[in-house]
Amino acid sequence: DGLVAVSVPLAMSGFAAPALAEAEAMFADYPLSPMRAGGTGSATGEDGPAAFVEGGAIAVQLVRGDMSMAGTGTVTYLDGERVLAFGHPMLQIGEFYAPVATAEIHAVIPSAQNAFVVASPLREIGSLVQDRQSTIMADTSLRSPMVPIDMFIESVSGKASEKGEFHVEVLNNKFFTGPLAGIAAGNAITYYLPDRDDATAYVESAVWIRGRKDPISFVDYLSSSEGAGGIIGGVRGLRVIVPLMLNPYEPLEIDRVELRVKLGWDTNFGDISELRLDEPELAPGKRNYVDVVMKTYDGKDLVERVPFDVPKRLAGAIVLLEVTAGDAARLDAAPATDLDSLIAGFRKLLPGNVFAVTLNTADEGVALDGIAVAD
Repeated sequence: DGLVAVSVPLAMSGFAAPALAEAEAMFADYPLSPMRAGGTGSATGEDGPAAFVEGGAIAVQLVRGDMSMAGTGTVTYLDGERVLAFGHPMLQIGEFYAPVATAEIHAVIPSAQNAFVVASPLREIGSLVQDRQSTIMADTSLRSPMVPIDMFIESVSGKASEKGEFHVEVLNNKFFTGPLAGIAAGNAITYYLPDRDDATAYVESAVWIRGRKDPISFVDYLSSSEGAGGIIGGVRGLRVIVPLMLNPYEPLEIDRVELRVKLGWDTNFGDISELRLDEPELAPGKRNYVDVVMKTYDGKDLVERVPFDVPKRLAGAIVLLEVTAGDAARLDAAPATDLDSLIAGFRKLLPGNVFAVTLNTADEGVALDGIAVAD
């Protein structure tokens, strides 16, 4: 009655406790058990055995570089370039591609209920191709490309600053790339500011898509009362990965992601508390102004006069005027119909250092040559 299905220990090296908790939540529905480990494995990927042997170790890599996330098990059977291993599933999701590597076993933890090994991945020598209920299968003639993520972080406290950088590669998979990138980035930021206190961040992020000349770039100004780790969910260069890879139009490959983060210890933020207009009526076809009143962190009011243009076609209409930060504004584009229009829409998103003024008519609709179209 005490028997349970075997789970794979997912060794996480270079990750702090918050990242471990996120990984546990991410893999809660899979037969994986994330656990802290030491050593990220070979820095060059060229150390260790150059071939698998029956009874030897095999590691499936999800993250590698300055951080490592890998599940390690035992090679069961070799047939030329094909390798059977584990004797049980890893994620049990069928056809699945991920780098596989030889591994170094540091210790074996014997247990009648939950035995596992402590290991580090070494040399990449193939790709996982199948993840079934009874076994996993790898092919040493294949390689699985990963997505590089380069993170440059500057932590500023008063006049002093500290700079560092992290470079990792995460699994190239439309379901896992986004979450793994978020865990790795959050872990890198928490490394510099682990304290649970008020923090602000200026973040430049960029995503390069294969076959596209220019990256999709974003500028975000973020704040968190829960420490630096709380800002990572607002970084649009990470948030955009999921809709890009899960787009319904055509497959795409992300070549790399870059984050440049400037962190600070302060509560230098505010909320929009009031909008003031000079007149209750707007002047169509002209430049108008709205005074945006922000209630700052120290209880003071900050007023900024923001210009905006009112189209002539709105003359006589009742409109709703909204003002938000640029990085919180709704997308000013029609719904995407293909991959090109989806990417074009993301490129139109505004940076976080501007105000966005939006005018909405009371009733949604469409007009052709000035004539409203019913329904």
